[in-house]
Amino acid sequence: MIVRPCFQQDLETVQLIYAHHVLSGTGTFEVEPPTLEQMTERWSAVAQKGWPFVVASPVSDPSRILGFAYAVQYRDRAAYATTFESSVYVAPTTQRLGVGEALMGELLHSLRDDGVREVLAFIGDSYNAASKELHAKLGFQYVGTLKNVGEKFGKRLDVIVMQRTLPRVNPQQSSTQS
Repeated sequence: MIVRPCFQQDLETVQLIYAHHVLSGTGTFEVEPPTLEQMTERWSAVAQKGWPFVVASPVSDPSRILGFAYAVQYRDRAAYATTFESSVYVAPTTQRLGVGEALMGELLHSLRDDGVREVLAFIGDSYNAASKELHAKLGFQYVGTLKNVGEKFGKRLDVIVMQRTLPRVNPQQSSTQS
């Protein structure tokens, strides 16, 4: 499996993966899937700021997208500049096969190299065991629950907040590896 930056030609599949999660799950609190145009705008906004947006694909077929992940600044205030929120979505046929772990591993590496210190994961629905397990495996710690903050499929939903502190990159180490 390879993890690489997302390109515009990947967005149709990215949109389909995300639409599946919107329509069938509670991992996202959106209730209507974004159009391809809306997904393109989201990707473009992330890319223009230099933030990571990555996809995973098999080595044998780099055009086949298995999942995607991206990160955005937690809040739009200067003091939050080194705190980001991550999102990861995997195609339904490739769940629990290491795709999410590969995507998040690359995302965290990229964020660390960019000087990000804290990464937050807001996990929709406190029953989302797969996402909680993935984040815990990657070193995220549970920091709280936002109770009954969403409603989807006629059910009130909590949001689990998990957080990971990234190690500081030694500037000398970084420049010698370039």
